Amino acid sequence: MADDVCLTILIEDSVEARNGARKRLIAKHGLSILAETRIDDTEICVLMDTGPSAEALLNNVDIMDVNPRKIDAIVLSHGHYDHTDGLIGALKGINKPTMIIAHPKIFAPKFAVRKKLKFIGSSFTQPMMENVGGVPLFASNPVEIAEDITTTGEIERKTTYEKLKGFFTIEQGQFVVDSIIDDQALIINLKSKGLVVVTGCAHAGVVNTTMHAQKITNTGKIHAVLGGFHLIDATDKRIQMTIDDLKRLKPKFLGPCHSTGKKQLKKLKKLLEIDVNH
Repeated sequence: MADDVCLTILIEDSVEARNGARKRLIAKHGLSILAETRIDDTEICVLMDTGPSAEALLNNVDIMDVNPRKIDAIVLSHGHYDHTDGLIGALKGINKPTMIIAHPKIFAPKFAVRKKLKFIGSSFTQPMMENVGGVPLFASNPVEIAEDITTTGEIERKTTYEKLKGFFTIEQGQFVVDSIIDDQALIINLKSKGLVVVTGCAHAGVVNTTMHAQKITNTGKIHAVLGGFHLIDATDKRIQMTIDDLKRLKPKFLGPCHSTGKKQLKKLKKLLEIDVNH
């Protein structure tokens, strides 16, 4: 099990920083989280998503004094631009062959319909990624990065209320609803404390994601769930059902951000009897 873990948010929709760094850090709609863990004498550094912009990512990495060359692997939670489009710049900064762990459908066409149809997939291709040192490890099942550090792979959808809407893809020449089957999370089993679950957007549902993490690790104890919870368009009923299930799962700490939504975040803080920080 991991002896300790340090999570650093490199890109998020808002900026909060001390000592003047806030003026220099760049906020973007998206997410990138650096997970630094230690197992005995071995340090493992995993970058979870790369945000929407290489410029913003590399700027923030520099200001936070993060050495990108220590990154051992990059996990892409799903194929939306706000989680992937910093990848080429990240790989150039790492400047060494680096494993890119993602679902086989990471490059599937991605669209959203809000006020109008919009392409929301990645702006780069697999050859472009490989040309700057990306080593693809595309798998639909969990990938063990190190002892007790793994991806979820495809997440089992069990809840009745964590449903998607407004996302589309192309399959066999047809414009169809996208279930975002490529959505996955990162799991770190922290010694004596339980699971740390790091989500990208949690399109599969934050409750589904947490329960799936418990299932594949055979571990019931949840220490923390952090990342995007994708509650921004959620109804009051869905938010309440999410809160009820999170209470049942009993994480000690929640760190919702990115796609969670400001109103939804306030409700989580008000109604959950656990530590909730943004």
